[in-house]
Amino acid sequence: MIAEDGGDGSLEDFSGVKLEPNGSAMDKIYLDAKAGSDLNLSNEEIEVFKRLGKKASHDDIEQCLRGILLDRFRSYKKNGLDGILPYARGKKDFSVGEEMKHQLEVGPILKKRSPVFWKYALEYPNNKPNGAIESFFWVNSLIDDKPTVALVHRLGMPQDGGYVYMERHFYISRSHNCLQGIGAAMPSEDGTAVFYATRTSTDQVSGFGGSAKRTIGNKIMGGRMAENFERARVVVASAKELDMMNGLDKITLENRPSMTDD
Repeated sequence: MIAEDGGDGSLEDFSGVKLEPNGSAMDKIYLDAKAGSDLNLSNEEIEVFKRLGKKASHDDIEQCLRGILLDRFRSYKKNGLDGILPYARGKKDFSVGEEMKHQLEVGPILKKRSPVFWKYALEYPNNKPNGAIESFFWVNSLIDDKPTVALVHRLGMPQDGGYVYMERHFYISRSHNCLQGIGAAMPSEDGTAVFYATRTSTDQVSGFGGSAKRTIGNKIMGGRMAENFERARVVVASAKELDMMNGLDKITLENRPSMTDD
């Protein structure tokens, strides 16, 4: 977890971030970082690694990355999608914030079915609905045999006896630009109906490279969303149980003998 107390986080939250395996190769990738390279870094962040110098140790490079992750977390938590530094590219920088806004704006289901949650996701951290909860954490996945660190924001809220939620990978160190998954679990006559959609953004939008990256992205998101499905199931089950209890209370009141004076 990052900032489990709800605060601004600290470097200690990222102490477990390691550029392993293939540490030596990763050191070179970070020290040689430039616009349009394998890494997702802003121009300012690239300069931070350059200032380390070619003789920087592996520990120095990891500590530098942890500082960047902390800064990105704090900026996003304070300013939402507008606080995400763009990735430096060869010609035009890539804006994760604008990409995620676009995904929300063109997706019709969430806006129609849960406009309050849609507005919260779009304008986070503003307009937080009652009952909404959130958490932050980082994950380190091995993609193309290279460690790939993501900053993840998970938020959700009860709605109409069900649960709606989102998982947003608002920073990914390499391979992808960002991921955003939206799901809902709603009570139905046969149990619980679950809806889920995910969007993966990568600069390689065609060919095998793009297809492979989208597949990997969906697998990463899918594993995490399973936890959200379980949370949603518990919420729906609790809501149904509460409805049953309210129904029993109503029956009891309607059938209670009236009290009359003798």
